[in-house]
Amino acid sequence: MQATAANDLVSPDRREEVLAAAAECFMRRGYEATSMDDVADALGATKGRVYHHFRSKPELFFEVFRRAIFILIREAGVHETGPGHAADRLRRMARAHILCMMETQAFQRNLTLGVDLYRFGETSAEHKATLEDLMNLRRGYEDAFRRTFAAGAADGSMKALDPSLAMRTLLGAINWVAVWYSPRPGETRAHREKLAEEIVVQVLGGYLA
Repeated sequence: MQATAANDLVSPDRREEVLAAAAECFMRRGYEATSMDDVADALGATKGRVYHHFRSKPELFFEVFRRAIFILIREAGVHETGPGHAADRLRRMARAHILCMMETQAFQRNLTLGVDLYRFGETSAEHKATLEDLMNLRRGYEDAFRRTFAAGAADGSMKALDPSLAMRTLLGAINWVAVWYSPRPGETRAHREKLAEEIVVQVLGGYLA
């Protein structure tokens, strides 16, 4: 199975290869329908290679979810404390978030699977506790957008909207990029950056003062 285009934010060592293959499998098949055999087949390897790094499917999925969040924190969340008005920081955060949706698409699609598993899945107490920790990581990332909306209302660069509602509507829009985006033949990072800029202009217009 071919990895999602431009997964350049993920290092290429063997454990990372297992994670990348698992992210693809979970994205394409869903959590319940994916087996460790499927991940091994995607790698063109034995199941033992997968179990060498991860003891179970839940442990593997949780690490995929955790990696997706850490990518977003590293690439987008960091802009919360950058220079300029809050609106400028929000633009940079949204742009970086969109690029993550495109460039680590398989990982980011698993965030939705994780939320569904947390809300509706039947899991053990241990796995439920792990999912709670992962949800807290996700909430912490979302809080960066909430705080930036509040800062924008305070410095006059954004409209005085409910920060929580604004955060949810914005992230709802830009998270969907991971669903509809498909790389074009010959596409470069410059193409993705241009597309991300265009999306930012479209989705942020209603929030800016």
